[in-house]
Amino acid sequence: TLSSSSAASDVYKRQVLLTGVMSIGSVFDVPDTDGLVLDTGNAGALDITLEGVSVPKIGGVGDVRKSVSLNAERLKAGTATNR
Repeated sequence: TLSSSSAASDVYKRQVLLTGVMSIGSVFDVPDTDGLVLDTGNAGALDITLEGVSVPKIGGVGDVRKSVSLNAERLKAGTATNR
């Protein structure tokens, strides 16, 4: 996940792996762990890539998203969020 703008974000699965604001240019390498989800207050600021390939955006600038699946197949298919 690369932040192109500020985005308050949490990545967790029972235990929080990342919490706070991702500044422009911040990178967080998500571990390959089943069941991880993401909450963010600025979905459009996040550029999510899998093995260097961008996946569909999970929302627009300023969109709040909760419990976004970080499952690779769902991210690729654009079905990771319940909009």
